[in-house]
Amino acid sequence: MSDESKKTAAGESGNGGSLRPSGKRQVAGQATTSRAVANSNSKAPEVVKTRKNPFSAIVDYIRGVISEMGKVIWPTGREMVNYTVIVLLFLIFVCALVAGTDWAASWGLRQIMR
Repeated sequence: MSDESKKTAAGESGNGGSLRPSGKRQVAGQATTSRAVANSNSKAPEVVKTRKNPFSAIVDYIRGVISEMGKVIWPTGREMVNYTVIVLLFLIFVCALVAGTDWAASWGLRQIMR
């Protein structure tokens, strides 16, 4: 190891011994993840002008909703079954936890009130 790398490893740097983090630094305004970089290259969101006629505004809203729903990545049937089973198991666990706590509290109160 060179003298400079020993100093850096020991926490000393060339400017007064202050510690500086070593690692990747984010440049302001630039994305650091590949997903953010990919999304930054996409076109800007569509801006819809509002109309004074309430019926045409409702139609524009529904068109916008349909447009946004087309961009959603929907889960497959197998994923939905997995997610449903996980949610049901968690629900059973939480219900059992609440019921057990309720039973223990009522039992404890009955013992105190005797």
